[in-house]
Amino acid sequence: MKSIKQTLLGLVLATCAAFASATPTFSDTFFVVPDFGPATTQTWNFGVAEPGAMSGDTFVYDFLFNTPPEPAWFEFTAFPDLVGSLAFTDLGFFAGDFVTPIDALALSLTSELASGHGTITSGTYDLRLAGTFLVDGAGFTGQALSDIPEPVSLALMGVGLAGMIGARRRKAAAAAEPEHAQGLSD
Repeated sequence: MKSIKQTLLGLVLATCAAFASATPTFSDTFFVVPDFGPATTQTWNFGVAEPGAMSGDTFVYDFLFNTPPEPAWFEFTAFPDLVGSLAFTDLGFFAGDFVTPIDALALSLTSELASGHGTITSGTYDLRLAGTFLVDGAGFTGQALSDIPEPVSLALMGVGLAGMIGARRRKAAAAAEPEHAQGLSD
């Protein structure tokens, strides 16, 4: 019974927030740094926890991502930390200028889930999430993934291999130097 009440309250608050022209209670911009996973994957973990948020407060958050140097697959999901704790009301994907909408991703939005996927070119992008807190102190968590294109990963492996070969040659040259110096002193 409580979850039905929370859902109805969420829909009412989300509808009110969508039609209200007031500025959001909470807003911020975050630059999200990727973690480089095994093989050819980048992962960005993002989210917000607002301990001071009250039921009915609204939010707009911008998350900035720098994507790989070539066109790559990009996908993301964001969801409330607790079911029924907030309702997403708007989702946008923009260029790094926060103004130019980018339609390269297929976006999907429900009150409990924001997601998107598609191929994007290299650049800085802004993922904008807006919504309403349905309970005090709510928050949400998100994750974005991108595959590094194969030519880039091969180039990175080549640079690493060249560095290993160079280190081995320097080590061999350093080991041969004392022998060469000893031969000159005889």
